[in-house]
Amino acid sequence: MSLRLKGALQSADGFRLQVDLELPSVGVTALIGASGAGKSTLLRIIAGLARPDGFTLSFNGQRWDALPAHRRPISMTLQQPALFPHLTVAGNLRAVPGAKQIDAAAARFGLQDLLARKPATLSGGQQQRVALARAYLKPALLWLLDEPLSALDPLARAELAPMLRRLCRTLNRPVIYVTHALAEVLQIADHLVVMEAGEVIGAGSPETVAAQLDHPLSPLIDTGGILEAVFEAYDPESRLSTLRLGAQRLWVGGDLRDAPSPVRVQILARDLALALERPAGTSILNILAVTLTGLAPAGDGALFAELDCAGQRLRARITRPSQANLGLKPGMALFALVKSTALDLHGA
Repeated sequence: MSLRLKGALQSADGFRLQVDLELPSVGVTALIGASGAGKSTLLRIIAGLARPDGFTLSFNGQRWDALPAHRRPISMTLQQPALFPHLTVAGNLRAVPGAKQIDAAAARFGLQDLLARKPATLSGGQQQRVALARAYLKPALLWLLDEPLSALDPLARAELAPMLRRLCRTLNRPVIYVTHALAEVLQIADHLVVMEAGEVIGAGSPETVAAQLDHPLSPLIDTGGILEAVFEAYDPESRLSTLRLGAQRLWVGGDLRDAPSPVRVQILARDLALALERPAGTSILNILAVTLTGLAPAGDGALFAELDCAGQRLRARITRPSQANLGLKPGMALFALVKSTALDLHGA
């Protein structure tokens, strides 16, 4: 079962979107890329809000490209909540066609004390919770989230992000989540699609995409690796979580007690340093035993050191003089060093 999308469009301002995508119709697909990459345009085509000629769209074998937006079985949440201003929160929830279990939805999104209030009296985070509850109530086969946290202030994002993560992981329907911030979806995404200038430049599991891409435009999509680790403990004094990676430990920033298991940690290639021996007398906590599996050109005169870490893939970006000084050859046992501050998952 899948969502199949294929076609091209040329806008009046010169922007061109060209895609040939097949997305899984289960789990969470994260659509990421810089502003202007075409993410929201693609989501509007799926929703039926844009219906350019030449695009074909099918969901689990059923053609959708000829269906108007109101006939497509989707729920959609935008950056702006778009609530009915003249209705209370309860009225906004009851206005969803086919809505059931309104009280349960209000409880899930923490709206019980807000039901009698109108949108103008709510904070941005509260309004977005109402919008998410409305989308949750709509009978649908597919849920679309268009940067639902981007318009919120940091405090509101910190409050809403865990709620949204839990919902996406437990929602019994496929989710397409558009964002420009990989950290926002790293812990919940089953599938990543990376876009740049109207084209898909990478698609697959988070681990596969992270290992394949070398993206010069955005540090969010830097090549490197995504390690899966098991949460062990959280120290509130240092604000560090300890994770288990096989027999090794990894210290990362943020309280990950409620994070889905396994916890995903993105380590960028530029944040890794290599050593022939385990260093002593260093402030760096994360020292991982790795094996060098290969060396590859990085395209800018540097090299990628391909690494195996407890059966998982990492990459380090090193200079050619560093490679020569260390005498690096495939098969060597090395130590990879990365600061805990480079692995702060508060944003995730």
